[in-house]
Amino acid sequence: MNRIFYKLGGSIMILFLIVLLPLGYVMIQIFTNYNDLHLYEDTEEMASQYATLLAADDDLNLEFLIQSMDDETSRKMVIIDSNGNIVEDSGISGFHNPEDNMGTFTDLNDQQEYIYVGEQVQGNDMGEVFIFSPSDRMDQSTVQIQHALFLSGIGALLLAFGFTFIASRQFSKPLQEMERAAQQMTRGELDVEVPVETRDELGSLSYSMNELARELKRYRSNRQAFFSNVSHELRTPLSYIQGYCDALKKELYRDETEKQQFINIIHEETHRMNRMIHDLFELSRMEEGHFPLNLELTHIGDVINRTKTKVVAEAKKKNISLSEDIEEDLPPIAADSFRLEQIFTNLLQNAVNYSDNGHIWIEVFLKNEDVEVKITDTGSGIATEDLPYIFERFYRGEKSRARDFGGTGLGLSIAKQLTELQYGRIQVESEPGKGTAFVLRFPEAKEGEE
Repeated sequence: MNRIFYKLGGSIMILFLIVLLPLGYVMIQIFTNYNDLHLYEDTEEMASQYATLLAADDDLNLEFLIQSMDDETSRKMVIIDSNGNIVEDSGISGFHNPEDNMGTFTDLNDQQEYIYVGEQVQGNDMGEVFIFSPSDRMDQSTVQIQHALFLSGIGALLLAFGFTFIASRQFSKPLQEMERAAQQMTRGELDVEVPVETRDELGSLSYSMNELARELKRYRSNRQAFFSNVSHELRTPLSYIQGYCDALKKELYRDETEKQQFINIIHEETHRMNRMIHDLFELSRMEEGHFPLNLELTHIGDVINRTKTKVVAEAKKKNISLSEDIEEDLPPIAADSFRLEQIFTNLLQNAVNYSDNGHIWIEVFLKNEDVEVKITDTGSGIATEDLPYIFERFYRGEKSRARDFGGTGLGLSIAKQLTELQYGRIQVESEPGKGTAFVLRFPEAKEGEE
């Protein structure tokens, strides 16, 4: 049942009736009062004309005058002398000289209701002339007006009903579409799309509903991929641990040296699993926006120098030279120096891992109010088809070599998240066989930032 349609339509119709009925009543009252006033004015004008006529002609035939009025109009006349006695009348029964010269009177014979107006006759023995107008003449006009207003009201009501029907359908249809889409999404059917037909709030809500469906679908896909990747990444070290534990338990080793080798492998795999769980925990906190950062004014050159010392020894073992070019008088940035060092350590460690007998350049300079850091190596490079995915969880370009370095497949994902949490951006450029360059840009700290 389309409840919103009936609720919306009913509300509009009730609102229309609330406006229409009082308006009709007020209009009827206005026209009724206007007819009353018009009838009184018309009667007063006629009484004034007859009073003037009687004052101008003393020999006027009153009986003929009254008979003419009876024949030609529905009005009545009563003429009273200066003593208050009725001289002539048109058959009005029970009328006596009133105190007021204007009012209403009901004929005792036929119960006809009249309004009357009296005018003084000047310079004559006659006192006053009263003209009586039937009040039903006013009632007839009022009834006609009521009929006209009633027909107009019916027409307006039909128009309002049509407008209400169209408007209610127009407003309720997108809501029904969104309701159906929401029900489909609760059943796990995320391939839904609500038509966006307008640019108003309903259109914006429909668009947001479609975005929600896409985000849920992406989240579900990512979640499935995440669990698949986690299970795969845990299965390998667990297999090693289980295998070497069984070998130790069954004493399937040749000597103490091999036994110690088995123990070392178990320790390394356990450490690797612990690192992966720690990285996953940190990455999830970053993505949820609950990752604490100690932002402060940081000179990026100092962080680069500290990071470089950590990888120099390993780079020398692989005959890799390190050089840096840091522009002088660089402005500080708002960053967490510890997390910034974590980013650069990860990138430099990757550069060392994937290079042999090569060179690594570190360049830091100011460009368009951004402090730019470029880390370039002469390593094996990244395949073009792998570039769009290298910041995803567990993605490894060279899967055969990645495990040899003890990585978890989360380093670049963490680096990207940490960079963006500190208002920065990270990009990668690479050419297979020639090397890779990571470019990071951080906005310089403005005055007042801490």
